Amino acid sequence: MTAEEFIKQAHDQSKGKVCSKCKEHKLLSEFDKGIRHKDGLQYQCKSCIKEYKDNVCRFKKWFQNKKGRVKQKGNVEFTILPTDIPGVKIREVITKGIGENKYGSFNRKYKSWEATEYPKVCTVLGIKLDWDMNGCNNNSPSLDRVNPKLGYIKGNVIMMSNLANKMKNNATPEELKQFSEYHLSHQQLDTNPNQIGLF
Repeated sequence: MTAEEFIKQAHDQSKGKVCSKCKEHKLLSEFDKGIRHKDGLQYQCKSCIKEYKDNVCRFKKWFQNKKGRVKQKGNVEFTILPTDIPGVKIREVITKGIGENKYGSFNRKYKSWEATEYPKVCTVLGIKLDWDMNGCNNNSPSLDRVNPKLGYIKGNVIMMSNLANKMKNNATPEELKQFSEYHLSHQQLDTNPNQIGLF
């Protein structure tokens, strides 16, 4: 970078721009790059974009991440809508934004959605689902394919916990049956003091 380019860049940074969301004048360094925008920067500042992402519907964020991961792998069909998952209801929301064409920028409205209802408890184990997306723990929501030979298609998905899905994937139906029978029989022994001496 030449001295002249450096001075120009410093001058541009000092000018800044107004965020379309909070309406505050901020330095250009407070805006992420936006290659499709005329000035090469996002319309909203980093703080406003972060606030939006932090407040976006947790189910919507999870669904979009799941869809993106499946499509990135490219080996399984993913054609479901959010409402194809049992227990999910959504509503349409309209958000305001700024568009741009060859004549300049303009205000526009975007159609989006958010979930009004979504599963809060694992259908298999009855444990509370953790939608905070803090990693893949046992309580994390997991979308199971009822028939693993088919993709994520309508009628073939159910929401459960990551723990339940791991149990299903790592054991045969017979093994799960044997485990259940073993566990239930030992629960009965634990509650019957007359049989404790058997062990």
